[in-house]
Amino acid sequence: MFQSTDSGAQPPTVFAELSPHREKAHIVVYGSLIACDRIIKNLYILHFAEPNDWTDPLPTGRPNEWMRMLTKHLLIE
Repeated sequence: MFQSTDSGAQPPTVFAELSPHREKAHIVVYGSLIACDRIIKNLYILHFAEPNDWTDPLPTGRPNEWMRMLTKHLLIE
C-alpha cells in the first residue's frame, strides 16, 4: 500500500523580501537651466523618462543653479 513520507512538515515559506514589490527611486538633477534640460532630453532619448515627468525647475539658492526631480516606480523582484 501507499504510505505517505510526509511527517507533517509545512512547505517552505517565501520571505517577503523575495516577493516582487514596488519601490520608489528619486532622481535629482542640479545645474543651469540649460544643463538640466540637456540631461533630461538625453535621458528621454535613452527611454528613461518623459520630459514632462520631471518637476518644473526649482531654484537652489545658488547663482545660476536649478534642480529638477523625478520619481520612478520600480518593480523589484
